[in-house]
Amino acid sequence: MSKVKLGDLPRHAFASSWRTAPRPWRSAGTSAKPRLLPAAGYRAMPCPKEILVPRLPGSCLERACCAAAAAWLMLSAPTVALAAPEPPPYQQANQTPETQKAKTAPLSQDKQSAATDSSSQLPPLPTSFPLLPDIVVQAPQEVRLDNGLRVFLLEDHEVPLVKATLLMKGGARASPADKVGLATISAGVQRAGGSRAHPGNALDEALEVRAASIEGGASGDAIGMGFECLTEDLGEVLGLFNELIQEPALPQEKLALYKSQILNLIAHRNDNTAVIPPRELRKLIYGPDSVFARGPTATQVAGMTQADVAEFLQKWERPDNAVFGMAGDFDSKQAVALLNESLGKWQPAAAQPSTPPPIPSTPIPPQAHSGRLFLVDRGGQTQASITVGEVGIDLLDPDSFALDVLGDIMNGFGGRLFDELRSKEGLAYSVAGGWNTTPADHVGLFVAGGDTAKPAEFLTALRRVLQDLRTEAPTQKALETAKAQTLNSFVFNFASTNTQLQRILVYSLLGLPQDYLFQYKTGIERVTSEDVRNAAQRHLHPDEQIVVIAADRKAFEADLTQKFGQVELLTIDS
Repeated sequence: MSKVKLGDLPRHAFASSWRTAPRPWRSAGTSAKPRLLPAAGYRAMPCPKEILVPRLPGSCLERACCAAAAAWLMLSAPTVALAAPEPPPYQQANQTPETQKAKTAPLSQDKQSAATDSSSQLPPLPTSFPLLPDIVVQAPQEVRLDNGLRVFLLEDHEVPLVKATLLMKGGARASPADKVGLATISAGVQRAGGSRAHPGNALDEALEVRAASIEGGASGDAIGMGFECLTEDLGEVLGLFNELIQEPALPQEKLALYKSQILNLIAHRNDNTAVIPPRELRKLIYGPDSVFARGPTATQVAGMTQADVAEFLQKWERPDNAVFGMAGDFDSKQAVALLNESLGKWQPAAAQPSTPPPIPSTPIPPQAHSGRLFLVDRGGQTQASITVGEVGIDLLDPDSFALDVLGDIMNGFGGRLFDELRSKEGLAYSVAGGWNTTPADHVGLFVAGGDTAKPAEFLTALRRVLQDLRTEAPTQKALETAKAQTLNSFVFNFASTNTQLQRILVYSLLGLPQDYLFQYKTGIERVTSEDVRNAAQRHLHPDEQIVVIAADRKAFEADLTQKFGQVELLTIDS
């Protein structure tokens, strides 16, 4: 028997969710939960697995050990004996002058030599490490149901859980021009309202008794619904999920609830000054009515009806416009049979065309605002929020690999932007920039910025750093460090079966090759310093970028005008 050490505790001692944490007592052949037994002094009571844990610990380390050990014991140890803390080697109140003098006296020559000899015997730090084994990717089983729904199945029998996701093309881009935000509201009402057979709370209760969940929502490009459940409940939960997709209830009270939430967000959308510049920058580059920049108005949201929600879901939620994936502890043959009896009977709504509609897109207009500086007056603000930007690239642009490496060179601790604007000049607490790559059907943006009390100096320094990155190739050390950030984290793309499944579904929905992630890794590995500089020269133009600043006009306009010339006031919706 010995005291527990913090390093001896297994990793699952700190698991935060009972649904995903391992249950060691199950694999050990026992269902006994741990029991806490009192102990006196350091005499531990006999038990199958004893750990001495300080009782009423005094030091931070003792407290950490005690807490971590208790967490571990609640997961694995059948029995534990508690122990009293060790008495300190001396009491502060009983120290004599001789003791104090001995404590402060310098070490003798012999003791110094012994300490030096001891440190010289420490083993050297390792300088090389074995290579990681090759990543083995589990190929999914792909099935196309009779109604055109593409299905991807990944078996993983490690824990008795099943996770599933249904992605349908559409999303915020598909909202009508006069009803911006309808996609978000429709997905919310669909989930919250339940199905006709299990409306509202009935669906929630049916899921709760099975420790299952169904969640959904809309992103920019897709509507997503998914569920999670125990293996033994797969049939029942899949049935509930199928009802929600094919026969949503869409009650008026849930529509009113979601409309009120969106209206509240609209009323407070300018409370955080930092969100204003990037939002307005997208409008200036894409155009205010672009599907990539527009936002809902209170009038549009207030006028949305149940009929609008039903019409939107009928138009975009159809099996030939979707992909479905399931990962976890199930048998694929049985899963296919269950799917044929549920989602396999899903059909496009009546009066819908035989093929799904294309996702709306808006071409980028000529850039009439290049090089201009806009100021949004936010009276009373002591700091300014700055965003600069220009037209960027899409996901399949040949320069995407080099620009991703350049993004790593710019950002984070040790990055050029961080070092120059924060560490050296103290102009901002945080600053960042980079290219937000988008699906291949439209172009993303380059965006950079931060918050500062000196906007004129910040913008000057930001432009200088971006210009240096455009004209100077990075050093080999900076290049290798930036590439290592991506390459060393590559393995985490395969951390779980569900992570792999989500990637498979997204690639399938967007029409990307399933090996795109490996193509991306190879592309990063091949990037050279000259590739980075050449890509920066093609896609980085600091003097032509649009600048949007949200700040107190009285405090900052004069200084900005003196250094940059004309400053244009930009009016935004309140």
